[in-house]
Amino acid sequence: MKNRILLFSLLFSAVSAWVSAQEIELPRVSPKASISYTIGFTEVKINYGSPAVKERVIWGGLVPYGQIWRGGANEATTVEFSTDVNIEGQTLRAGKYALFFIPGEKEWTVIFNKQADQWGAYKYDESQDAIRLTIEPKLNEGMQERLLYSIHDMKMDMGYIKLSWEKLRLYMRFKTDVMETAMGNIIAALGTTPPEKKWVIYAQGSQFLLDADGNMDKALEWIKLSTDQNSTSWNWYIRAKVEAKKGDMAAAVASGTKCAELGLASEEDNYYDDNKEEINKAIQGWAAKLN
Repeated sequence: MKNRILLFSLLFSAVSAWVSAQEIELPRVSPKASISYTIGFTEVKINYGSPAVKERVIWGGLVPYGQIWRGGANEATTVEFSTDVNIEGQTLRAGKYALFFIPGEKEWTVIFNKQADQWGAYKYDESQDAIRLTIEPKLNEGMQERLLYSIHDMKMDMGYIKLSWEKLRLYMRFKTDVMETAMGNIIAALGTTPPEKKWVIYAQGSQFLLDADGNMDKALEWIKLSTDQNSTSWNWYIRAKVEAKKGDMAAAVASGTKCAELGLASEEDNYYDDNKEEINKAIQGWAAKLN
């Protein structure tokens, strides 16, 4: 009886030691990686495991053609958008998605799946796909040893999610709706700002429309209201840029000159002094177009 008890104790100890060994935290062969950017009002987050090439054949080898792929290692790669976006012409609602691919020799299927939290692609359910895209990958001479996701060619309302691994590059263009939200914010600010300070909001709104290639008639209207209420080198330079954008180079030179005069005349107006190289170069460029 004692021998049986001793044997049971030894077996229990061995099993307990084995279970404990399974809980040891070790570094991952394919480390976790992430990237986050805010484009306009939209925060974009990508989380993934980053495997290495290790002299292996990746495309058509480690990653077979025609089969679902997790877009990384370990857990499924996830992409999260804080607002609705348009990806390659298709609408994707705000939320977190698993990003899967079906690689092909010439074309890839890109899949945004609603079941974000899953391990790899083992429980992939096609019925949970939010959207599917067909994209042609690109090859170049540069070797990317570890899989890398990045966001490229960012503008105020758009960018490209880029997958790079081995010699393959895949770009997914997304666009956000910035204009409606921003214009609403400007109008709201004009409604709550004291009259004597509205010139600042008008100038900021005009600069936004200039940066966003928006309505230049509205940009000119707002910046004129700003300079009529209060003259600074800052808002006169915005006015000059808007006038140049609209093709009125004579007005742009006059407004640019006014900007310089105000900056030189006031010790408290530091905007011209801080930006005079850019401003003077812009004035010269506009003046050259008058000839």
